This record gives sequence, C-alpha cells and structure tokens, in this order.
Amino acid sequence: MTLIRLLQLLFIFWLLVALFKSVAGLFRKRPKPSPPEKTSAGEEMVQDPVCGTYVPRSLAIKEQMEGKTLFFCSKKCRDAYRDSC
Repeated sequence: MTLIRLLQLLFIFWLLVALFKSVAGLFRKRPKPSPPEKTSAGEEMVQDPVCGTYVPRSLAIKEQMEGKTLFFCSKKCRDAYRDSC
C-alpha cells in the first residue's frame, strides 16, 4: 500500500512541476523574429559591381565602401574592387 501511495505522490509532484514550467513559459519574453529575407515572390538579387554576376542578397558578401553598401559574389571580386579604388 505504501508503494502505491509513493507512486501517486511522485506523479502529483511531476504534474505540478510540468504545470509550473508551462505557466512560467507563458510569461517569458521572446525576442521578435526578424523579417525574412525571402518573400513569397522570392529573394532579392543583387549585382556584383566587378563582374556583373547576380547573387541572392543573403549569399552576397556585403561591404560598406565610400558610404555605400556594395554586394559582391566572392571575396576575389571584393578585393579586386578594393584594389581599383
């Protein structure tokens, strides 16, 4: 009889812990998700100023130069652009 009582108490304790965790999770602050780079129309393509290749914005190498944001298809093109300036 005492083993059954112990199992009942353990089960009730487990239920209380699970309930507490779920209620505490409701009050936890979650960061706002950033807007997706892809839309239903697809992802924006950007053109490399060196070779003219179009690459998806998320895969392009982003570089701030002369107050402008430039996108490159590779480090090689980025370095070539730097050398030409």
